[in-house]
Amino acid sequence: MKKLHFYLIALLTMVSATPALAAVNLDRTRIIYHAGDKSVSVMLENQSKTLPYLAQVWLENAQGEKITSPLVALPPMQRIDAGEKSQIRILQLPETAGLPKDRESLFYFNVREVPPKSDMANVM
Repeated sequence: MKKLHFYLIALLTMVSATPALAAVNLDRTRIIYHAGDKSVSVMLENQSKTLPYLAQVWLENAQGEKITSPLVALPPMQRIDAGEKSQIRILQLPETAGLPKDRESLFYFNVREVPPKSDMANVM
């Protein structure tokens, strides 16, 4: 009976999981930045068929604090027209020399999509 409960709860959890409803999407879920690389590129795609969106990007450290070094994402904000793709580059700064050499470092790449302003009155 306990197994049946476990499988039922697992099935309901999987069925209730919904995909993200976002117009601007990344081409991958993880970005690996090798020490010898000068930069790494990430593709953003506006999957909306009709509306342009602004894409704002930034990096955070493992504690969730916004950072400006040792890595930087450029451009920090850009317009992506409907159905178009755009490229973001993550560049290393000279401060990368201060990162530990004996282990990996973790940073979070964040993307915020900003929708266009509505033409209708009293609409967010």
